[in-house]
Amino acid sequence: MSAIDELKTVSIEKDTWILELPKEICDKEGFAEGTLVSLTLSSNSISGKYLRPSREIEKFVDSVIEEEKEYFEEMKRIGD
Repeated sequence: MSAIDELKTVSIEKDTWILELPKEICDKEGFAEGTLVSLTLSSNSISGKYLRPSREIEKFVDSVIEEEKEYFEEMKRIGD
């Protein structure tokens, strides 16, 4: 069984399942690693939504963190 065949269930709420997409799928589709998807049963169908940002947003956040590295280190040092 490959990693693609295994989905990690993060949460189950009534008729909705929150699943973490495998790394291979995230890489293939351009999603950030750890992207979640919600699957909801309703009216004899299943609807799905992505719950995490795309790789582009992740790269943007990483660049901001790198640009403001000294600031974040000082925040960590003083305890946020």
